[in-house]
Amino acid sequence: MVIRMNNETFQEIFENAKADPTLLSTIDVDKLLDKIEGEDNHYLENKTLADVSKDIFDAIAELNIDTELAEYFCTRLAGYRHVERICDLKNGRQLCWIKRPTISNGIIINKKNLTYGGILVNVKIDDSGVKLLCRAGVKLFFNIKFDDCLIFQKLSMEEQLVIMSYDYIENETIL
Repeated sequence: MVIRMNNETFQEIFENAKADPTLLSTIDVDKLLDKIEGEDNHYLENKTLADVSKDIFDAIAELNIDTELAEYFCTRLAGYRHVERICDLKNGRQLCWIKRPTISNGIIINKKNLTYGGILVNVKIDDSGVKLLCRAGVKLFFNIKFDDCLIFQKLSMEEQLVIMSYDYIENETIL
């Protein structure tokens, strides 16, 4: 259903929304900035949204898949960041991953290879490599091998604000 509005109707709705006190933000900006400064976000330093998206695209490009499937993955990974180093992982955050194809595992990449559904609980390093202990649901725990997968972690609100601030700084310096 399409609703057509003239400019006066739209302007009236806009003015009413601006005057509505329930729509005003209750976020304490100073408290939020203190929290952001307290977190270690070194992996986001000077990264804009375009940089984060490019990191995801470059990681997907390693899979040598067709353009349509790469676009599908990139679209689904909006709001995530590609994690290349173990030290950049954050416990308690949502992960998704794509298992890398190898000759020995015979994986053929398709849409089903993007796996959602794990909250990172712990990182274990042993003789067989780096394993990410994840939790799905209340009692289901499982491991994924870091080196066998492309790992993506959901961006927190704080991380999104950091990226937005770098976007703003970059756009201000260009003008």
